[in-house]
Order: sequence, then structure tokens, then C-alpha cells
Amino acid sequence: MRQRDPFGMAMASLRTAIEDGLAPGQHLSVADIAASLKLSTSPVREALSRLCGEGLIEDRRGLGYFTRAAPFEDIVGLLDLEAAHVRLAARDGMVPGPVDATNEVVERWITDVVARCESQPLVESLIRVRRRLAPLRRLGEAMIDAETPDEGDRLEAYYARWRVAAGLVAARIRRLDPGQSEYTRNIV
Repeated sequence: MRQRDPFGMAMASLRTAIEDGLAPGQHLSVADIAASLKLSTSPVREALSRLCGEGLIEDRRGLGYFTRAAPFEDIVGLLDLEAAHVRLAARDGMVPGPVDATNEVVERWITDVVARCESQPLVESLIRVRRRLAPLRRLGEAMIDAETPDEGDRLEAYYARWRVAAGLVAARIRRLDPGQSEYTRNIV
């Protein structure tokens, strides 16, 4: 007989939903999530609490849990942190830089860097930062300027384009959730 792991189910489901692109600032209803997963609210609350600790969602006291809102400064900070992690991991794995600065090439290159890096704490930290950036990148992909020249340091050109797009992404998030406290029904 197989044992059911309610906490694990809730964590996996919530992680997948966040990575698949729940909009930043969106309310996460404990009751709705529990009902959709056919679980009690306790493991869902535990999972939400753990995700708060990882910085993937926010607990707004008195209002509930929300996907993390992302002001411009936070987006740029995450991009800078990711860039520093990637450069350290590339140095650790002795991976030469990307051949050009397009999103597809740099993303494949980063995947290669992560695979070759021998520092497990660095890889785990980089993965956490990339998880936080994933929904923001999905929002910003159409806004990024692909025509930015990539002369010199191609990785820097890639991050420079994303820093420019960060302002547009932050503005779009404010339009998606201007009040930042609206309740919406979520099925995870």
C-alpha cells in the first residue's frame, strides 16, 4: 500500500503552478487550493509557509498568501544576483562564455553551466534565483529588445537587455494588480 504525502503533493503542485506562471501579486486561496488537490488545508498552509521562506510567495498578514509582487528594484536585484551566480558557476565549471547574447543561446549556456558546476550550494542558490525570475521572464519576453548589440561581453549584453525590460515588467505587474490585495479564485 502506497502512503500519501499531502505536504509533498501541495509543495509540488504549488511549485509547478508558480513556475508555470501565476501572475505576480495574485492571491492564493488556501481553501481553493486544498479543494482542488483534495487535501485538508493544513498541508497546503505548510507548503505555502515553506514557499514564503524560499521567497517565492508572500504572506500578507490578515490578507493571506500572494505570489510575489516584483517592484523594479527587486527585478534588477534578482537579475544582478543571477548574473553573479552564473559567472561564479561558469568559472567553477571552466565553461567559456556564450557564443552570442540571444535569449535562447544564453539560456542553453546557463543550463550547461549549471550541469558542469561542482559547487552544489552555488547551483541550489542559482536555481532558487532562476525560479523567482521565471514568471517575470515569461511576462517580459515580448518586451525585451532583441536588437541590443552584443559586442564584447555577451553575457553582460544579455543581462543589460533584461535590466531595460525590468522597468516594463514592473509596470505591467502594477497594471495586472494595481490594488495588490484583490482576491481571486485559484485552482492549482
